[in-house]
Amino acid sequence: MRYSTRDIATIGLFVALSATSVYIARIVPPVMIFGVSVPISFMPAISALSGILLGPKNGATAMFVYLIGGLIGLPIYAGGTGGPQYIFAPTFGFIIGFIVAAWLAGVIAARTNRLTRLTAAAVLALVPLYAIGIVYMALISDFYLRQPVSIGALTISMGPFMIKDVVENIGAGALAAALMRRLAPERDASASAGR
Repeated sequence: MRYSTRDIATIGLFVALSATSVYIARIVPPVMIFGVSVPISFMPAISALSGILLGPKNGATAMFVYLIGGLIGLPIYAGGTGGPQYIFAPTFGFIIGFIVAAWLAGVIAARTNRLTRLTAAAVLALVPLYAIGIVYMALISDFYLRQPVSIGALTISMGPFMIKDVVENIGAGALAAALMRRLAPERDASASAGR
């Protein structure tokens, strides 16, 4: 795979945004959904945005670099943690899921600036994110922590988190549509200048 200088810069921007969002989330109070205190995480929305705005390849690459950064010890995972031991954390599957979520959002968005399609792309990106995250959590609970839990029970317990993420990702789709409409004239102008 080849990456242009612009690709590398925009990928780096989303990696930095991902890392920064973890620290911003620490100062934002949790929200109550159906009596459950749900901590705020911007990463599901950022992973979808990366795919929509950068395209499937570059968006997934940004999330992969974020994953590697945390594994080599940068404190960029939830709560300001990191390191190779995080592979055994029940929530590590969601970090893997960000890569697939970014790719899927980019494929669905297909460089359009239509609000409905971008919102759908952002929300549908949650499907592989939660599928991978929940299955990984069940496997770690069963085989590493020796605390068996069913995928069905985990899915139900994730309900309030899913609601929060759907709302956030609807907002991410709307933001992406606004950004792409704003950037489209500039992109067309730079393309014309290059001819």
